[in-house]
Amino acid sequence: MRTQTSDEALLLSPDPEAFGHFYARHLEGVTRYFARRVPRETAADLAAETFASALVARKRFVPGDTPAAGWLYTIAARRYVDHQRRQAADLRARDAAASEAAVGANATELPLASLLESGLLRNLPPDQRQAIAAHVLDGQDYADIATATGSTEPSVRQRVSRGLRVLRAPLEVYRAAHEIARQGRAYRFAGGHGTPLESLDPRAPLDCSSAACLILQHGGVFDSNSAWTSGRLADRWGAIGEGRYVTVWANDEHVWLEFKLDADHGERFDPTPSRLAPNAGWLSRRNGPTSDYTPRHWPGL
Repeated sequence: MRTQTSDEALLLSPDPEAFGHFYARHLEGVTRYFARRVPRETAADLAAETFASALVARKRFVPGDTPAAGWLYTIAARRYVDHQRRQAADLRARDAAASEAAVGANATELPLASLLESGLLRNLPPDQRQAIAAHVLDGQDYADIATATGSTEPSVRQRVSRGLRVLRAPLEVYRAAHEIARQGRAYRFAGGHGTPLESLDPRAPLDCSSAACLILQHGGVFDSNSAWTSGRLADRWGAIGEGRYVTVWANDEHVWLEFKLDADHGERFDPTPSRLAPNAGWLSRRNGPTSDYTPRHWPGL
């Protein structure tokens, strides 16, 4: 039996994919941690900010008496404490802040320029990138950011909230792909067709298009309750062209997903064993030509 890579090894690994696996492993638990304390929308924002800080702070992570999961939840606890502190300081803004991003103490000293040139923030509008960097990584209050940028506090709040909502969408699709991969489903031609996606057994065999549709549905970017063929995905899903973060490559015979969550790194998820011998799953970067496939993306992704 294959031994699961430890959290500590994932945090210390130079492999760009490693943090993605760490994220997929702990996102649900961190979100539940916040959901027990704050409204659902705020919980999702706080979870996103926790991993944004952890992604950078992992460079200073040192294995020791505290497990990696404990280190992660320490960051989450700081986010929650700061969220409470802001609410106590400005009760009148609590309702507005409940659906916005809340973040805590400074988790890194990474130069701002490095942050803006890498990772998920690279495709956001400059004002959103700067607001998220100042608020999430530097721990600045909305009022201080507004003063420094000649803006207003509500405007800064809106930039942070909108930017994090954009980033959550591709991460949700990415998490859904990892979840399908962990289920270890068998491949079967036309498997999943004709069955409502939400009622599929977690062990039910799937073909490539059904797996792709299930991933997209769980990620919130597929409206149909029934699986489409790969040809239909190529013709009708989303908009034509590559996405900023997620691209569905499809033709009449096959479909696979490409994730570009890092500025210089891509991952391919292909559920068909014959395409990823010997097993279906993940590959770093693209594998094979794309000229005979149609790229499709969801607006914003």
